Amino acid sequence: SIVIVTHSMNQAARISDKTAFFLLGEIIEYGATPQIFENPVKQETSDYIHGHFG
Repeated sequence: SIVIVTHSMNQAARISDKTAFFLLGEIIEYGATPQIFENPVKQETSDYIHGHFG
């Protein structure tokens, strides 16, 4: 196993099998990378993936 921390959505989608999304130091969503990127459960995850954050 290896843990990679990145802000690059392209890199994360390309090289990972599983993805965890952190917000304020807490994991708010975790699962298979395609699930997280294509159909996130949490609105915060979706907002970040689509560039609607900050």
